Amino acid sequence: MTANEIIYAYMAAQEQKRIAEKKAEEMKALLMSMMGSAPIFETDSFTVISKRTESVRLDTKALYNDFPDIKKDYGRPSVSVSLTIAEKAVSAGLKTA
Repeated sequence: MTANEIIYAYMAAQEQKRIAEKKAEEMKALLMSMMGSAPIFETDSFTVISKRTESVRLDTKALYNDFPDIKKDYGRPSVSVSLTIAEKAVSAGLKTA
């Protein structure tokens, strides 16, 4: 595969992932509306259990504003890698499926 083919395949996979995640959220909402307030929903093939979980998340932005040294004293480095892909105008007409 050429670099361009890999980039197109990557972009297509990302779009498919976005579409699949949206569809999954839609189906979850539909299931939850079918369940109403019932914690358990059963069909002839499945049992669906709805469990509500609450959590408390630390507002790190406010914490860092109020205590600027806390990041230096207790912060833990983290590394992530992201890709930004911009299609050049010259190659815009050369797309292949």
